[in-house]
Amino acid sequence: MNKELLTNYLNVALETGADFAEIYYEKTKNTIFRLNDSKLDSIDTNDEEGLGIRVIKKDESYYTSTTNFDPENIEKTIRRLLKNIPVEKGRKVVLNELVDKRRKAQIPHDSFPVSAKKELLYKIDKIAREQAKEVVQVSTGIVESDKEFIIANSDSLLITGNSILTRIVATIFTEKNGTKAHEFVDYGKGLGYELLDEISIEDMIEKTTKTAVDKLAAKDFKGGELPVVIAPGFGAVIFHEACGHGLEATSVAPHLSVFSDDLGKKIASPKVTLIDDGTIEGAWGSSIIDDEGNPTQKNILIENGILKSYLVDHFNSKEMKQKINGCGRRQDYHYSTTSRMSNTYLAPGTDKVEDMIKSIKLGVYCERMSGGSVNPSTGDFNFAVDTARLIEDGKLKELLKGITLIGNSKEILKNVEMVSDDLKISAGYCGSKSGTIPVTIGQPTIKVSKIIVGGKE
Repeated sequence: MNKELLTNYLNVALETGADFAEIYYEKTKNTIFRLNDSKLDSIDTNDEEGLGIRVIKKDESYYTSTTNFDPENIEKTIRRLLKNIPVEKGRKVVLNELVDKRRKAQIPHDSFPVSAKKELLYKIDKIAREQAKEVVQVSTGIVESDKEFIIANSDSLLITGNSILTRIVATIFTEKNGTKAHEFVDYGKGLGYELLDEISIEDMIEKTTKTAVDKLAAKDFKGGELPVVIAPGFGAVIFHEACGHGLEATSVAPHLSVFSDDLGKKIASPKVTLIDDGTIEGAWGSSIIDDEGNPTQKNILIENGILKSYLVDHFNSKEMKQKINGCGRRQDYHYSTTSRMSNTYLAPGTDKVEDMIKSIKLGVYCERMSGGSVNPSTGDFNFAVDTARLIEDGKLKELLKGITLIGNSKEILKNVEMVSDDLKISAGYCGSKSGTIPVTIGQPTIKVSKIIVGGKE
């Protein structure tokens, strides 16, 4: 995509008198290595290249995409899109010089031998199987993604960026006397294979295998309204879903969020400071620029319980009368951007984990959260807890099964009673209006004074 062609496409898109036009070009390579039954099951590679065109006029956004890069086809594609837009006097744009915001991996995916990737997968499989006779299956894999993109828009911006993602995943399956269990673990960063210098594969898999074995003896639990302690890292999925989505302009601008009218108000315990930071070096959800070409930022959403800001993209900024803050994201060129989280976490506190446990006569320790759902207009949520332990008389006891957490976004924010200093962030994916994107979620260990814990009865 050269500057001359991009300028021409934008000027065609502006012929109807649009307020804003954008061209997004992307080239991506994704590779997934999978190992099952102690054998390399597959190596799947997907190369994709495409171009998206967005036009904004007044309070409407129009979007289309194509994979045919013939200049005549692209111009025809834009003109088909313009048929939906009322015609007024157009204008022309002159693009600035290209700004390069790409970054490089220390150990790129293509420079790390396939043999070494296979060796890593077999190593994971071997560690798990040798640790416990109850292990009946190990499913493990490596996910690689390399994306480069160019953004040109009617504000004269011409910029190029990229993303580099590497993720190691494993699920350990166990069985004993007809009882089955499993435990999942992953480690993902916005890095190449230098991420292997940050972790001990042995420790990660040994801990996961032990939990998978221990879960075979997990007990049923009655449930009720109880205090809970939520472990650091992926436990923050409950705040990502129940709170984070409600702070995205996508739901705030049309007043579909329970938090739409709460800016500047106290909505949480003073213990709660919630941050979304797309600038964290090497994090799974980080980038130098967002998918609208804006610099990513550290956005303080909630500070000491006070709602300070929302996540605002280009389209919603005018309606909300708030500044764009580097959160316009999309899965790929098939989707127009919208406001999305990147690396969202609860800031560390000063409370001690042992004090949290000691303070509870009967409660639940949520070690690993699973999937769930939330209604952003009411804040009501329901989340499954994949790994949980009983807290009884101030001590951690046996593992529990079938645990869910049921509550409301505003209630759980106000019921955060203690926050530790052991912040941990975990990689994952988030699905919303602009597709499925990589995000990290994180928190220190926290104590929630009360929440409905669902169990067997």
